[in-house]
Amino acid sequence: MRNFKVLIALFFISWSFAQEKEGTTTPEKPKFYFTYGLNAQVQDELSIDKKLKVAGLPEVNSFTPEFFIGMTMFGKKYSGDIDFGFLNSKNEAGNNENRYIGFTTRLRVHYNLINKEKVAFTTGLNFSNTTGELVVFTKNNVIDLNDLTPANNVGNLSLRNNLFFVGPSASLYLFNNKSTKLRLNVGYEFAFTNGKWKSDYADVNNTVKEQGNNRFVFGITLL
Repeated sequence: MRNFKVLIALFFISWSFAQEKEGTTTPEKPKFYFTYGLNAQVQDELSIDKKLKVAGLPEVNSFTPEFFIGMTMFGKKYSGDIDFGFLNSKNEAGNNENRYIGFTTRLRVHYNLINKEKVAFTTGLNFSNTTGELVVFTKNNVIDLNDLTPANNVGNLSLRNNLFFVGPSASLYLFNNKSTKLRLNVGYEFAFTNGKWKSDYADVNNTVKEQGNNRFVFGITLL
């Protein structure tokens, strides 16, 4: 009977050690969040602004708001997220106006420098692509529905370009409220493609390229 009790005691001791070892070796599963928020893009002066200025037309705003939705993965050591952003800005001068609209896809890959229960700080790289369209038009332009010949309806132009960016970024996570989590993002993105302006409706002569049009990006995200 004594030996049986010793065996039972040894069994429970071995089981407790096994449980403790299993608890220490089981990796923590990453968490996934649906996200939405608002970014602000502050870009260098566009090359096309020089053409617009010479023509007496409004330049493209250097500050562009961007609403986005996305997904975030947050692990023990690494985190990352992907955003799909929609941007829209307009500017006017005299009787002319421009509107710049676009779509941005942004991927962040970060290392978690600080990962606490209520706060985390991460840093890494941004990879992004923005496809934008610039429309410049005269505000008092008239369209006659009895004469829809394109050559007889002038007063606006439409241009588009495509740019890829890469650069450093950092994020601050605040987990104080379990139901609502907050992330602050900041980054600087370098344009590494030429971003030549094109048109879907006409050949473009004397076009310009937006290579080197870098931008500063900061935003707030709800998780």
